[in-house]
Amino acid sequence: MAFPEATHLQLYVLRILMDGEQSGRFVRERLADEGQPKTGPAFYQLMARLEESGLIEGWYNQKVVEGQIIKERWYCVTAAGERVWSEAADFYAERRRGKTKARGGLARA
Repeated sequence: MAFPEATHLQLYVLRILMDGEQSGRFVRERLADEGQPKTGPAFYQLMARLEESGLIEGWYNQKVVEGQIIKERWYCVTAAGERVWSEAADFYAERRRGKTKARGGLARA
């Protein structure tokens, strides 16, 4: 079984989104709760990479707060993201059981 296709941080974002659509603010707060605080630009760069990879989808929701129009970014995991998450979960479960040796990763270059 090959190494997961995503970084630990990307996998954690996918895991957060496996529970359903979430706002960018919610995802960013969960990352901070786990000791991975991100600046706005760093967070949205991470999310843009996940979107470009086809692992998540993002869109803007618009709402009015105290007379001001606010746009908030929302995300959901795609079928490809669910596959990457599932393969990573299987990889680590098998490694814990000691049943397979990992293939791929940086050493294969």
